Amino acid sequence: MDRLVSNKPVAAARTSAGVRSSALGLAALVFVTVAAALLTGFAAILQPPLRLTVAAERFTGPIFTSGIYARETNPAGYNYRWTSGSALIQVRGAFFAAPAYIAEMRLRSEHPAGPQAIRFRVDDRELATATPATVFRTYRLLLPADPAGDGELRLNLQTTPFVAPGNPRQLGVQLTELSLHPVSRPNWPAAILVGLGLPLLYLLQRRRTSTSGAAILSIGLSGLTLAGLAALYRPTALPLPILVGLALLALSAACFVQRNGLRLGLSALCLIVAFAGMIWPAWLSDDAFISFRYAQNLVAGNGLVYNTGERVEGYTNFLWTLLSAGVIALGGDVALWSHIAGTILGLALVLLTYRQATYLLPAPWPLVAALVAGTSQSLLLYTARGSGLETGLFALLLLLGAMVYLNADGRVGSLAGAGAIFALAALTRPEGVMVSGLTGLHLLATLWMHTGRVSGGAKFKPIAVAALAFGGAFLLIFGPYFLWRFTFYGDLLPNTFYAKTGGGLRQVLRGLQYTGDFALTLGGPLLLLIGVPWLRDHRAALGSWRGYMLPLVLIYSAYIIAVGGDHFRGERFFVPLLPWIAILLADGIRSGGEYLVARGIRANFRRITLAALLILGAFGALARTDNQAETIRGLDESVWIWREIGWWVADHGAPDASIAASGAGAVAYYSRNTTIDLLGLTDKHIGRLEIADMGTGIAGHEKRDPEYVLNERRPTYIPRIWDDYFGGPAVLRAQYELVPIVTRSGRELEMWVRR
Repeated sequence: MDRLVSNKPVAAARTSAGVRSSALGLAALVFVTVAAALLTGFAAILQPPLRLTVAAERFTGPIFTSGIYARETNPAGYNYRWTSGSALIQVRGAFFAAPAYIAEMRLRSEHPAGPQAIRFRVDDRELATATPATVFRTYRLLLPADPAGDGELRLNLQTTPFVAPGNPRQLGVQLTELSLHPVSRPNWPAAILVGLGLPLLYLLQRRRTSTSGAAILSIGLSGLTLAGLAALYRPTALPLPILVGLALLALSAACFVQRNGLRLGLSALCLIVAFAGMIWPAWLSDDAFISFRYAQNLVAGNGLVYNTGERVEGYTNFLWTLLSAGVIALGGDVALWSHIAGTILGLALVLLTYRQATYLLPAPWPLVAALVAGTSQSLLLYTARGSGLETGLFALLLLLGAMVYLNADGRVGSLAGAGAIFALAALTRPEGVMVSGLTGLHLLATLWMHTGRVSGGAKFKPIAVAALAFGGAFLLIFGPYFLWRFTFYGDLLPNTFYAKTGGGLRQVLRGLQYTGDFALTLGGPLLLLIGVPWLRDHRAALGSWRGYMLPLVLIYSAYIIAVGGDHFRGERFFVPLLPWIAILLADGIRSGGEYLVARGIRANFRRITLAALLILGAFGALARTDNQAETIRGLDESVWIWREIGWWVADHGAPDASIAASGAGAVAYYSRNTTIDLLGLTDKHIGRLEIADMGTGIAGHEKRDPEYVLNERRPTYIPRIWDDYFGGPAVLRAQYELVPIVTRSGRELEMWVRR
């Protein structure tokens, strides 16, 4: 009894200390949450203006211009730029970053007939008119909130142009400065998300850790990082609240990692992926709009076709196209939603790569695998940075299917689940059939080896049951789809297969170069470490998960080589293999490290060296598209130019008018008119041509038949930018007249119109 009594003060002291600790922890949590929320919300007012100066080659940020010529120097010594009669400044995502802008322009008129009125227009809506002076003056104009609802700012300066002696250009006004100043205000939706999200992250982490200090430190770092990224936010494809919300969802998934260091590393990786479309140029591929065009026609009741009445399978992503049709049917902006979906898919791929690796590798190697995958610009380009393609969905379904299969352990339900997931992958990309078949062969071989000592019917029964579960689930989903597409389109393979293949050895050589370029992004010779476990014990490696994953990667890579790769930047065909390659590489590095330790290399030295190499490699991988940033921007700009062509046809063309296009996605989607695909992806005649030098050019851009297009398809319109396809203006003048056009946004282009 005395002992019990004597311990009361100690117990009371501990209780008091615990209360004080809890109070301090709660105060720290409140402080961190409020600080991060306010910093995130008020970071929006720190945005600098977007400027075009005469000394710069282009605007800062994601801005495209048209009708603003290169820098010139006046004999008096000052620099300036001429505009054409219609100058366009286009800023994607401008109204996601600020509700309004003040445009500030320093300009003057030099028109020989005297100053001409200049009209300021936004999205084909006139805001103001002014008559500029003959001396430079600064004009300011308030650009109102997003009138089109797509977040894009399109400022057009229109004036009566003139042609100076000895200068064939259409000249408008002289411009020395143009700035777009955001009319900023606190971003309360983003601040509220942070204010609500961080306490939820704390509660999740408290369920996984023993101390509140570790949880507060973790969410504090996450909150400050979010605030820092908000301060860097500039016009991009997605609004800041959406990026913050997606990042918080990914951070909540990372909370289930028990070890603090691994959780922090995975959280940092998720933040990079979530904001990749802001850190690097975001983009949309024109090919994505081919699928959107099919989806558009499906929603309109015309069937899953590119042009009404033409049954050509010019897409290879049935499931992605159906999902796009759902967005269109619900009235959503498919371009915006494809960006959101891409970010979600990128985050899911990184998190599932980590999750799959935890089943196969000890800590901390799952984080290494996630690091290799998440810092690959190939993955980011085709998920979080946009593209609008099905690549991320296909990669996720393959990873998920392999995950379920490797963890099935002979369970019939799990094998059926894996078969169903692989069937969805096959609906997303035709290569899913190949992966499903290889998985089925691995399943049969594994069961055969495991039942080697059993004789009679007892040996074949488990094999038959497993094969029926896996193959039956696959065929139950894929079989009806295949029968439908064969009866609807009449071909075993999509038209794109015929359009892109047929080059023989030349095509294979192109595929080898494509594969080599991708291998260099992951360290080149470093990939040889994947073979270390096989060198140490090839029988054990063959009997483990490596015996499934490595052959799958090698056979799929051989297929990519055989078809000659792809023309897109970032080697997109390898994105579905990235999670598997990342896991295999992490395993190889681990096995190599164990071998070095066994040979006397100190473990601490090995760990430090490995950490340094991984960090350097990750930063190198993230920076690998720096030299391609302008190319990515150019690809994105092309899509929006082609959109404007489509809009012009929709505004001025008859319902039965047709247009020929080399970029056959955005033109078709935004015009809704019949579109002749000059490269044959959606045209059976061109897609099935036999050409002599197939495999030596750009993949998917080699087959063409200008005579067929001109004399059989007879397009009403041919954009001037693609007249080289037909041999130039001299060929077209007999049947077409070249006319200048001005699009909805004020972009000046030229169009060949059939006589």
